[in-house]
Amino acid sequence: MDFGPSRVTVDIPAFNEWRVETARTGTLNLKLESGTAEIFGTELSPNVDYVFKESMKIAVASYHGCQISYSTTMPLDSDYVSEETNLKQVLNLHLALDNRLQKTGKTSRVLIVGPKDTGKTTLARMLASYNLRTSDRSPILVNLNPQLPHFAIASQLTAAKVYDALDVETFTMGETSTTGPGTGLYRSQIPIVKNFGLENFNDNLELYRCLISELSAEVESKIEASPSDTGNVIIDTPALNVSHWKLIQHVIASFKIDLLVVVGNERLLVDLRKKLALPEGFNMIKMPRSSGCVEKEPKYQRELQQRAIKQYFNGSERSQLNPYTFHSSINEFIFLKPTENDGSNLELLGFMNGDADEEEHYESAYPADEAEEDDDDYDPMSQTSTKTNTIKRTSKNWKYGKMFTIVDSPKEIDLTNVVVAIVDEKGLDLVKMASSGMNLKESLELINKHITAKGVTGFSYVTGCDDSTGKLKLLVPTPVTSMPGKILVITQMRYHE
Repeated sequence: MDFGPSRVTVDIPAFNEWRVETARTGTLNLKLESGTAEIFGTELSPNVDYVFKESMKIAVASYHGCQISYSTTMPLDSDYVSEETNLKQVLNLHLALDNRLQKTGKTSRVLIVGPKDTGKTTLARMLASYNLRTSDRSPILVNLNPQLPHFAIASQLTAAKVYDALDVETFTMGETSTTGPGTGLYRSQIPIVKNFGLENFNDNLELYRCLISELSAEVESKIEASPSDTGNVIIDTPALNVSHWKLIQHVIASFKIDLLVVVGNERLLVDLRKKLALPEGFNMIKMPRSSGCVEKEPKYQRELQQRAIKQYFNGSERSQLNPYTFHSSINEFIFLKPTENDGSNLELLGFMNGDADEEEHYESAYPADEAEEDDDDYDPMSQTSTKTNTIKRTSKNWKYGKMFTIVDSPKEIDLTNVVVAIVDEKGLDLVKMASSGMNLKESLELINKHITAKGVTGFSYVTGCDDSTGKLKLLVPTPVTSMPGKILVITQMRYHE
């Protein structure tokens, strides 16, 4: 096989995928020559060159058959055409959701759960893209997996209303709050970003659950502002198992989910049916894991996170930014960091075994249903509960003192190469707090309550910190005369140019 300027053609039969892993230092140039094809739900335009740089794992799928051509600067790590796909099942699910929308005018709220590396994110992206393509509505895509850098850097929970096709050439859903809006390439709104600051949701379940509630409230406000043009709400999640059933129940109640899709694990579907208490009309279905799903090794995941941070500050190749170094003093800011709990024992939070302060109280468990029908023939929306369950919602007194802690007199070792989240301070009078005689515990709880309710204004990268002078150098995406906030939350993300 020749590489460089020569091109290779590949025929992809109907309901097949061409699965590709590109080289870390190479470039893949791809073109659709005939037929129809898509990448993760985004349709490819004919005779347009798509360029993929650095390491990428993609699948070019076709429902009707197509021919593509490509050239590379380095040999591909892997490429093959596979007929073992779940394209029929994904299409069936989309058609069922679209049929419901066309007949009733009601959009769906879909929660996707399952083990690691089963294709949950791909499914979420495809369902959102299909909803956008076949209706006049814009879906809302929600990411609850803090390890993924979708619409922001990793360690965040995000939601974005998708107005235009997601960019197939990137791994971050095609945009961040710096490279998406206002570039002329996308019309998408700035995403809602909630700062979790940690990579693993188990590290602080109280904060994680609180942010889910706050994010769902903002999504609800977005829907209420324009209900006629809002499409389905599609929610992606981290790897979850049956021990997380109360967390799943919390997401269902917060986002008013009406369809739970379990990917790649039928046992999990059966166990959740036994555990969950659900309202009338709720549906639970299984989705087979695509054979194209590959295990994402930690090194590859870290590379994606680093590239997303670089994209945030420097922009993409088609939308470049000029990052600016802002000089300041450490004592001009309030630094916080998320509290890390021992994720190996979730019962320490009183969450997995129930808690007297639990937000939702459930009256009955969801009964187990009969075995599933064959994947190729089943009606995705027909598996409805025959038993009515109710969910009583009560107010929640979150343990704000366990969410973030103040970093007193941070040093170079604490800050250098750290990415910090800049919090929206509107509504929080720091001067008044300092002069009110409020003790540290009260101040911390008030600040934590504020920063969990507010979204992230942006991010900054600490390029330098001098302990002897107390000076700080912060990188921001564009030139500024002053930082947009005085509260900086230290995340687990580190960045090295």
